[in-house]
Amino acid sequence: MYKTSPLTEKSVLEEIGNRVRAHRIALNLSRDVFAAQAGVGKNTLVRLETGLSVNLCHLIKVLLQFGLAESLINIFPDYNQSPMTLLRESQEFPKRKRASRKKKSSIDTPWVWKEDE
Repeated sequence: MYKTSPLTEKSVLEEIGNRVRAHRIALNLSRDVFAAQAGVGKNTLVRLETGLSVNLCHLIKVLLQFGLAESLINIFPDYNQSPMTLLRESQEFPKRKRASRKKKSSIDTPWVWKEDE
């Protein structure tokens, strides 16, 4: 998890760089090899890992090489679907029922006009 200090542009870049470096090392890859596999320059990878600003396309190439590009996409919600559609897909609603008819009275007396009484 991330530190409790307030987020700044610099702190976010440093944290991303630390995580990229840790992931590359966990895969036992050198900077030269990984940079070539990802399709970025070694200097770009060094800049990324040290928390300096890099082009977004280069970050995407690194994430693609790690198999983590979908994580970047999922940061933002997909607004192409309406909220009601998402709600209907996530829940199953009971089928609607018609209101039941009123039961007939047990008194079978015919109705009469008040004037006829």
